[in-house]
Amino acid sequence: MLCLALLVIQLALSFLGGFAAIPQVFDWFGLTREGVMHGRVWQLGTHALLHGNWMHLLVNVLAIYLIGGRVYHILGARSFTAIFGGGVLLGSAFHLAFHPAQPMGVAGELVNAPLVGASGGAMALLIALTSLAPDSRMWPVLVSGRSLGRGILLAEMLLYLITPGLDVPGFSAVGGWMRGLGWGALFEVGHIYHFGGGVFGLLYARRFLRPPVTLAELQRQREIGGK
Repeated sequence: MLCLALLVIQLALSFLGGFAAIPQVFDWFGLTREGVMHGRVWQLGTHALLHGNWMHLLVNVLAIYLIGGRVYHILGARSFTAIFGGGVLLGSAFHLAFHPAQPMGVAGELVNAPLVGASGGAMALLIALTSLAPDSRMWPVLVSGRSLGRGILLAEMLLYLITPGLDVPGFSAVGGWMRGLGWGALFEVGHIYHFGGGVFGLLYARRFLRPPVTLAELQRQREIGGK
Protein backbone atom coordinates (compact mmCIF):
# COMPACT_ATOMS: atom_id res chain seq x y z
CA MET A 1 0.00 0.00 0.00
CA LEU A 2 2.86 2.38 0.77
CA CYS A 3 4.56 1.68 -2.55
CA LEU A 4 1.25 2.09 -4.38
CA ALA A 5 0.60 5.44 -2.67
CA LEU A 6 4.07 6.71 -3.66
CA LEU A 7 3.51 5.65 -7.27
CA VAL A 8 0.09 7.33 -7.45
CA ILE A 9 1.46 10.60 -6.00
CA GLN A 10 4.35 10.61 -8.48
CA LEU A 11 1.99 9.90 -11.36
CA ALA A 12 -0.26 12.79 -10.32
CA LEU A 13 2.68 15.20 -10.01
CA SER A 14 4.04 14.13 -13.38
CA PHE A 15 0.61 14.67 -14.97
CA LEU A 16 0.61 18.22 -13.54
CA GLY A 17 4.05 18.93 -14.97
CA GLY A 18 6.40 18.04 -12.12
CA PHE A 19 8.68 20.39 -10.22
CA ALA A 20 9.10 22.83 -13.12
CA ALA A 21 5.33 23.43 -13.32
CA ILE A 22 4.35 23.25 -9.64
CA PRO A 23 7.41 24.15 -7.53
CA GLN A 24 5.12 25.42 -4.77
CA VAL A 25 4.12 21.82 -3.97
CA PHE A 26 7.75 20.97 -3.24
CA ASP A 27 8.22 24.23 -1.32
CA TRP A 28 5.24 23.47 0.92
CA PHE A 29 5.67 19.74 1.36
CA GLY A 30 9.40 19.16 0.80
CA LEU A 31 11.62 19.51 3.89
CA THR A 32 13.46 22.81 4.47
CA ARG A 33 14.79 24.54 7.57
CA GLU A 34 12.90 27.68 6.63
CA GLY A 35 9.64 25.79 6.27
CA VAL A 36 9.93 24.06 9.65
CA MET A 37 10.96 27.31 11.34
CA HIS A 38 7.83 28.94 9.90
CA GLY A 39 5.58 26.27 11.37
CA ARG A 40 5.30 23.83 8.46
CA VAL A 41 6.09 20.90 10.71
CA TRP A 42 4.19 18.55 8.41
CA GLN A 43 7.24 18.71 6.15
CA LEU A 44 8.96 16.28 8.53
CA GLY A 45 6.73 13.56 7.09
CA THR A 46 5.31 14.81 3.80
CA HIS A 47 8.72 15.12 2.12
CA ALA A 48 8.89 11.33 2.05
CA LEU A 49 5.83 11.22 -0.24
CA LEU A 50 7.49 13.32 -2.97
CA HIS A 51 10.31 12.40 -5.34
CA GLY A 52 12.37 14.43 -7.75
CA ASN A 53 11.98 12.05 -10.70
CA TRP A 54 10.87 8.57 -11.63
CA MET A 55 14.28 6.99 -11.13
CA HIS A 56 14.46 8.43 -7.61
CA LEU A 57 11.02 7.00 -6.88
CA LEU A 58 11.68 3.55 -8.38
CA VAL A 59 14.86 3.04 -6.35
CA ASN A 60 13.00 3.81 -3.12
CA VAL A 61 9.93 1.77 -4.07
CA LEU A 62 12.06 -1.28 -4.89
CA ALA A 63 13.93 -0.94 -1.59
CA ILE A 64 10.71 -0.59 0.41
CA TYR A 65 9.00 -3.47 -1.39
CA LEU A 66 11.88 -5.96 -1.41
CA ILE A 67 13.67 -5.09 1.82
CA GLY A 68 10.68 -3.76 3.71
CA GLY A 69 8.69 -6.82 2.71
CA ARG A 70 11.17 -9.06 4.54
CA VAL A 71 11.06 -6.82 7.61
CA TYR A 72 7.26 -6.91 7.45
CA HIS A 73 7.20 -10.71 7.49
CA ILE A 74 9.75 -10.93 10.31
CA LEU A 75 8.41 -8.25 12.66
CA GLY A 76 4.90 -7.47 11.45
CA ALA A 77 3.06 -4.41 10.18
CA ARG A 78 3.42 -2.37 13.37
CA SER A 79 7.19 -2.66 13.48
CA PHE A 80 7.46 -2.05 9.73
CA THR A 81 5.53 1.20 10.14
CA ALA A 82 7.57 2.21 13.19
CA ILE A 83 10.89 1.56 11.45
CA PHE A 84 9.94 3.37 8.26
CA GLY A 85 8.34 6.32 10.05
CA GLY A 86 11.11 6.57 12.62
CA GLY A 87 13.75 6.47 9.89
CA VAL A 88 12.04 9.33 8.06
CA LEU A 89 11.77 11.42 11.24
CA LEU A 90 15.28 10.82 12.59
CA GLY A 91 16.72 11.27 9.11
CA SER A 92 14.84 14.59 8.92
CA ALA A 93 16.32 15.69 12.25
CA PHE A 94 19.85 14.85 11.07
CA HIS A 95 19.24 16.68 7.80
CA LEU A 96 17.94 19.82 9.49
CA ALA A 97 20.77 19.84 12.02
CA PHE A 98 23.77 18.97 9.84
CA HIS A 99 23.11 19.27 6.10
CA PRO A 100 24.90 22.31 4.60
CA ALA A 101 22.73 24.96 2.99
CA GLN A 102 24.82 24.79 -0.20
CA PRO A 103 26.28 21.27 -0.47
CA MET A 104 28.16 21.94 -3.69
CA GLY A 105 29.97 24.91 -2.14
CA VAL A 106 30.38 27.97 -4.33
CA ALA A 107 28.82 26.35 -7.35
CA GLY A 108 25.67 28.37 -7.87
CA GLU A 109 23.07 25.73 -7.15
CA LEU A 110 19.86 26.48 -5.28
CA VAL A 111 20.52 27.24 -1.62
CA ASN A 112 18.48 25.26 0.90
CA ALA A 113 16.83 23.13 -1.80
CA PRO A 114 13.89 21.13 -0.38
CA LEU A 115 14.59 17.54 0.60
CA VAL A 116 12.22 15.00 -0.94
CA GLY A 117 12.14 11.21 -0.99
CA ALA A 118 11.44 8.20 1.19
CA SER A 119 15.07 7.07 1.33
CA GLY A 120 15.40 7.78 5.06
CA GLY A 121 12.68 5.22 5.77
CA ALA A 122 14.07 2.82 3.17
CA MET A 123 17.52 3.05 4.75
CA ALA A 124 16.04 2.35 8.19
CA LEU A 125 14.41 -0.80 6.82
CA LEU A 126 17.65 -1.93 5.19
CA ILE A 127 19.80 -1.45 8.30
CA ALA A 128 17.13 -3.06 10.47
CA LEU A 129 17.14 -6.13 8.20
CA THR A 130 20.94 -6.43 8.16
CA SER A 131 20.94 -6.10 11.96
CA LEU A 132 18.24 -8.73 12.44
CA ALA A 133 20.18 -11.17 10.25
CA PRO A 134 23.83 -10.23 10.91
CA ASP A 135 25.29 -13.56 9.73
CA SER A 136 23.08 -14.04 6.68
CA ARG A 137 24.48 -13.52 3.19
CA MET A 138 22.86 -10.50 1.57
CA TRP A 139 22.15 -11.02 -2.14
CA PRO A 140 23.41 -9.74 -4.57
CA VAL A 141 26.63 -8.56 -2.86
CA LEU A 142 27.02 -11.85 -0.93
CA VAL A 143 28.48 -10.38 2.23
CA SER A 144 27.14 -10.81 5.74
CA GLY A 145 24.35 -8.61 6.95
CA ARG A 146 26.62 -7.22 9.64
CA SER A 147 29.29 -6.19 7.10
CA LEU A 148 26.76 -4.78 4.66
CA GLY A 149 25.00 -2.66 7.28
CA ARG A 150 28.22 -1.27 8.72
CA GLY A 151 29.63 -0.64 5.26
CA ILE A 152 26.58 1.32 4.13
CA LEU A 153 26.51 3.50 7.24
CA LEU A 154 30.26 4.17 6.96
CA ALA A 155 29.93 5.02 3.28
CA GLU A 156 27.09 7.47 3.95
CA MET A 157 29.10 9.19 6.68
CA LEU A 158 32.21 9.44 4.48
CA LEU A 159 30.20 10.84 1.58
CA TYR A 160 28.69 13.37 3.96
CA LEU A 161 32.10 14.42 5.29
CA ILE A 162 33.56 15.02 1.82
CA THR A 163 30.62 17.23 0.79
CA PRO A 164 32.33 20.39 -0.58
CA GLY A 165 29.97 22.84 1.11
CA LEU A 166 30.61 21.31 4.52
CA ASP A 167 34.18 22.70 4.58
CA VAL A 168 35.67 19.86 6.63
CA PRO A 169 39.49 20.24 6.35
CA GLY A 170 40.91 17.58 4.07
CA PHE A 171 37.63 15.77 3.47
CA SER A 172 35.89 18.58 1.59
CA ALA A 173 38.99 19.03 -0.56
CA VAL A 174 38.43 15.49 -1.83
CA GLY A 175 34.81 16.39 -2.52
CA GLY A 176 35.88 19.49 -4.43
CA TRP A 177 38.23 17.37 -6.54
CA MET A 178 35.40 14.92 -7.29
CA ARG A 179 33.10 17.82 -8.18
CA GLY A 180 35.71 19.02 -10.64
CA LEU A 181 35.67 15.60 -12.30
CA GLY A 182 31.95 15.92 -12.91
CA TRP A 183 30.71 13.91 -9.94
CA GLY A 184 29.03 16.86 -8.26
CA ALA A 185 25.58 15.29 -8.41
CA LEU A 186 26.79 12.84 -5.77
CA PHE A 187 26.65 15.66 -3.21
CA GLU A 188 23.09 16.63 -4.03
CA VAL A 189 22.04 13.40 -2.28
CA GLY A 190 21.03 13.65 1.40
CA HIS A 191 23.76 11.41 2.82
CA ILE A 192 23.31 12.60 6.40
CA TYR A 193 19.57 12.00 5.96
CA HIS A 194 20.30 8.42 4.94
CA PHE A 195 22.68 8.04 7.86
CA GLY A 196 20.06 9.25 10.34
CA GLY A 197 17.49 6.85 8.94
CA GLY A 198 19.97 4.00 9.16
CA VAL A 199 20.77 4.82 12.79
CA PHE A 200 17.09 4.51 13.65
CA GLY A 201 16.86 1.14 11.94
CA LEU A 202 19.92 -0.07 13.84
CA LEU A 203 18.60 1.09 17.21
CA TYR A 204 15.16 -0.40 16.60
CA ALA A 205 16.57 -3.76 15.58
CA ARG A 206 18.78 -3.91 18.65
CA ARG A 207 15.64 -4.04 20.80
CA PHE A 208 15.16 -7.58 19.48
CA LEU A 209 18.81 -8.59 19.80
CA ARG A 210 19.28 -8.16 23.54
CA PRO A 211 20.69 -11.20 25.34
CA PRO A 212 17.93 -13.32 26.89
CA VAL A 213 17.40 -12.92 30.61
CA THR A 214 18.89 -15.87 32.51
CA LEU A 215 17.29 -17.68 35.44
CA ALA A 216 20.07 -16.44 37.71
CA GLU A 217 19.36 -12.84 36.69
CA LEU A 218 15.65 -13.27 37.38
CA GLN A 219 16.39 -14.73 40.83
CA ARG A 220 18.78 -11.89 41.60
CA GLN A 221 16.20 -9.28 40.62
CA ARG A 222 13.57 -11.08 42.77
CA GLU A 223 15.90 -11.02 45.78
CA ILE A 224 16.59 -7.32 45.30
CA GLY A 225 12.85 -6.63 44.98
CA GLY A 226 12.14 -8.60 48.13
CA LYS A 227 14.56 -6.49 50.09
